[in-house]
Amino acid sequence: MTMIDVQNVSKWYGEVSALNDVSLEVGPGILGLLGPNGAGKSTLLKLMAGQLRPSLGSVSVLGREYIGDHRLYSSIGLCPEQDALWDEFNGRQFLTCMLRLHGWETRDAQRRCDELLSMFDLVGAQNKRVGGYSKGMRQKLRIAQSFAHNPKVLFLDEPMSGLDASSRSLVADIIRDLGSQGVSIVVSSHILHEVEMLTKEMVVINQGQLRARGNVYEIRELLHDHPLQLEMTVSDPRQLSKALLDCEHVVRIELSDDQKDRLTVFTRRQNQFFEDLPRILKQQDIEIERLHAEDEDMEAVFKYLVH
Repeated sequence: MTMIDVQNVSKWYGEVSALNDVSLEVGPGILGLLGPNGAGKSTLLKLMAGQLRPSLGSVSVLGREYIGDHRLYSSIGLCPEQDALWDEFNGRQFLTCMLRLHGWETRDAQRRCDELLSMFDLVGAQNKRVGGYSKGMRQKLRIAQSFAHNPKVLFLDEPMSGLDASSRSLVADIIRDLGSQGVSIVVSSHILHEVEMLTKEMVVINQGQLRARGNVYEIRELLHDHPLQLEMTVSDPRQLSKALLDCEHVVRIELSDDQKDRLTVFTRRQNQFFEDLPRILKQQDIEIERLHAEDEDMEAVFKYLVH
């Protein structure tokens, strides 16, 4: 089921192109929007959230377009990258006010506020002015208000920014739980491991264009010309190099100048490599201490796609 539909969208700021012919369909669950700073992530997020209008193309959410249908905003939630909280309010007042603006009755708003304050571990700070909150507390409050009204679609721009390790784990659990309930969530970030905490489904964007979509393994299948990079620590790297170069799927091998027991192998067929390696190690009587697939955390693939 498509909940967000972006069709051939371009966005210009004067003569500067921020997005170029982007098409994207998003269903229930969590989608990570990845790219370096200035890639066009925030622009795309704002277009999907109805904060901007496209120069070309169309954006529809839940089968409706924002133009002429302001009721649609009650079905979406947004946590923008910019911090624009009302510092004069305390935490409880802020959340209650946001819910009242969404049309909630006072009693229901207070009950929902209690749930959110407990969920985000902000009960002890509920009567403190927001202006006195730490950066992490402010971030949790901003995320809480974004889905306080139970939207069907949620947009989060750099949601982990300013959070310590404990708060990141807490927020990740909350976001994953929302996704499992069928909420369509788009999470924007330039940090891979933050998105991998939430989902394996990703879109890579750079210079205003979508470069790839899928999980880390599916994206790798799109990159036939980009071999998998593996770092190995073995008892005899030179002997292993000679044996591995006889394998047609091995593109090249690099020996480390600094660490004499280390080598880096580049292969085009990951499965075949892992089938051949044990046999070669046994034949050559070589011991292996460490094997690390550089691309398994998406980092190398990401760098390849955005440069």
